[in-house]
Amino acid sequence: MPAAEPTATAVLALLSAGDNRRDGLGSAGDWLAQLQHEGGSVPAVPAESAPGWTTPYAMLVWQSLSRYDQPRQLARDWLLRIAGKRIPKSQEAGHVLGHDPSLIGWPWVVGTHSWLEPTAMAILALRGEGLGDHPRARAGLAVVVDRAIPAGGWNYGNKSVFGQALRPQPGPTGLALLAMARGAPGDGRVVGPAIDYLRRTLPTIRAAASLGWGVLGLRAHSAAPIEAEGWLAEAADRSLARPDSTLGLGLLLMAASDTSPF
Repeated sequence: MPAAEPTATAVLALLSAGDNRRDGLGSAGDWLAQLQHEGGSVPAVPAESAPGWTTPYAMLVWQSLSRYDQPRQLARDWLLRIAGKRIPKSQEAGHVLGHDPSLIGWPWVVGTHSWLEPTAMAILALRGEGLGDHPRARAGLAVVVDRAIPAGGWNYGNKSVFGQALRPQPGPTGLALLAMARGAPGDGRVVGPAIDYLRRTLPTIRAAASLGWGVLGLRAHSAAPIEAEGWLAEAADRSLARPDSTLGLGLLLMAASDTSPF
């Protein structure tokens, strides 16, 4: 069954690589528009009505294809309506949550807590709509900054649990750096350590999605080393034999391209 995230990623990758077959790629844009619900969200898979965390991916495709005004507006309005559930901040030392849960970003599932990755994707989609300075986008950037691991980088959600710092991961670190490429309050104390983490870590990473997001994050800050081209090529060779390689290959292609949809 086709799914929204790999489909959108493949389209964005081909466009970033200079593919001019806009009519053919537009069929994917049409398919995403057909998935969209009346409220504006785009579900991850056709058979389900939720969750709608893939809505920003569809928005980025529609922006890149320079049409789909109505689906874009519906998706934009939905995204601005959706907010992560606010949880009062605890002052207890060693509390299970090491971040500030009272900050509002975007959730994976409507009605639940804000998470790093859907928040970062929402920021990228809103920026593409010219809303990078919207209060919701600025609030989302505050979530990204708050979730940064002090030693550098980001994990998938928390930065510590019961007072114990978690390990950063290259995929969410790259995505967070993309979201912060236009600046954010307090970004000076987290961007540099995150870049240093990726430059230390990526030489040994060949998992396609992790490497793709990681290099995209470095490129957004003009910090990708020349060796990154070789890393991407090696990861692509390994991914070609996989039947589920669309998402990873799309990210690798975007990371290797001179232009980025983000």
